[in-house]
Amino acid sequence: MDWAGYVDGLIAEHGSLAAVCERLGAIRGYREDVESVGRALRRLRARAGLSGGAWGERLLRTFGLPRPVEARLRFMGQYHSRFVDLPLPLATDLVQLWDRPPTSESRIGRLWLSLARVTLALRADDAAEASTQLAPAAAVAADDPVGQIEVALCAAMIESGGRPDVVPAALEPVPGLIAGLGAGQSVDADCLRARYVGQVAHALNRAGDVARALALHLELPDGPATHPFARSRRANGVAYGHFRRGERAAALASARLAATFAGDSGHVRLRAMALLMVARIAGDSAEGNEARGRARAIANALADPILLARCDAADRDAGPSP
Repeated sequence: MDWAGYVDGLIAEHGSLAAVCERLGAIRGYREDVESVGRALRRLRARAGLSGGAWGERLLRTFGLPRPVEARLRFMGQYHSRFVDLPLPLATDLVQLWDRPPTSESRIGRLWLSLARVTLALRADDAAEASTQLAPAAAVAADDPVGQIEVALCAAMIESGGRPDVVPAALEPVPGLIAGLGAGQSVDADCLRARYVGQVAHALNRAGDVARALALHLELPDGPATHPFARSRRANGVAYGHFRRGERAAALASARLAATFAGDSGHVRLRAMALLMVARIAGDSAEGNEARGRARAIANALADPILLARCDAADRDAGPSP
């Protein structure tokens, strides 16, 4: 979307260019007459993907971005969306395509495009770049609770690289923010809660408190109305807890469920992670070897360095099944 598309969308929504100019003029206390505003917007249409300047800023402040555009940006910026299931080079190209005016000059655009770049950097195993990209998102997230949670979760992922056995301080506000989400945000709440618990449980597991980590996952909702992404994350965490406690049958059943739920929601990358859990539990067996091969095929298709590294680790760790 360029400035011409943005202005045309406003005209379609409000019925005419005159109606858009009238509203903008009224909000500005008619410091410019409606005809002058109209001439300014016609000039803005011709700026394509260049900076919109003062008039572009005024339009974005008054009208915001169209809802479909805002939804697309949120899709790219949220880790639990299927955006992370795109091959990394393609996902990078899409962010670059959208990271231009007018989207990049709106607060919503800056928030979600920055978060998308954080996810891309984390997938590329570049914590320094992720930290750099997180700063502009954190600066504009105050009016968006879901954005604040995403910032906190991303900050915690970066922070955990230094002390993986300590629950990151960045997670402290997350439970309260999730509790404050509205009824219309139940899908986000399910997925964000599962991601939060997963990060806390990871630190607890590394610190040796496997029982508490398992309990946190078991406390997560797991019903037909729960989003399959959240159910998959829960099942994978439960599988790991049972595995650490030597409860192999229960662990394998939960890992298989995690792969099923990930497939139900179309989350290919999440499915690969669940398959790696199956492989870890099943060891050097027919099921374990098949799961490792399927996970690697996904990692290769997604050109995902993190997944490929986990596949390499799974190959090294494969041993005789219990």
